[in-house]
Amino acid sequence: MIQRVQSVYLLLVTVLMSFFLVRPYALITHKDGRILNFRPHKIEYSLAGENTSVYKKTIPIIILVLITGLLSLTNIFLFQHRIMQMRICLLSGVLIVLLLIIMIIHYSSAMHTLDTFHHTWRLTAVFPILALVMNVMAYRSIQHDEMLVNSYNRMR
Repeated sequence: MIQRVQSVYLLLVTVLMSFFLVRPYALITHKDGRILNFRPHKIEYSLAGENTSVYKKTIPIIILVLITGLLSLTNIFLFQHRIMQMRICLLSGVLIVLLLIIMIIHYSSAMHTLDTFHHTWRLTAVFPILALVMNVMAYRSIQHDEMLVNSYNRMR
């Protein structure tokens, strides 16, 4: 049943993870004007108006974002295997939670090691949380479909 609502939820998870790849998710400004810009693949370090350099590479974040997006996209096409879909949704949810934990660890470690003046999370940081909510909603819809099919099997 590819036209079901869980397909829309899983597609939204894929789109949110794709948008998360493009935009920075946090910003830290130091007292001397230096700026740390947090992106999924690296943390950029720059002075106001000058070239940027890499402060730290964040390979685990980019890997988790790519795996989660691809899992959700392939999960759409497993509509004939609802149990497998539910397991992949659980795995994807665990990966999103792990992604959020790693994001917070990178952010807090950079904030505490450097002398910060201003720090902020951007709107992009909400995308993994929304993806987790959509993933849970897809899981519940798949579970509802499985229970419906099982109830019809009992009636036969």
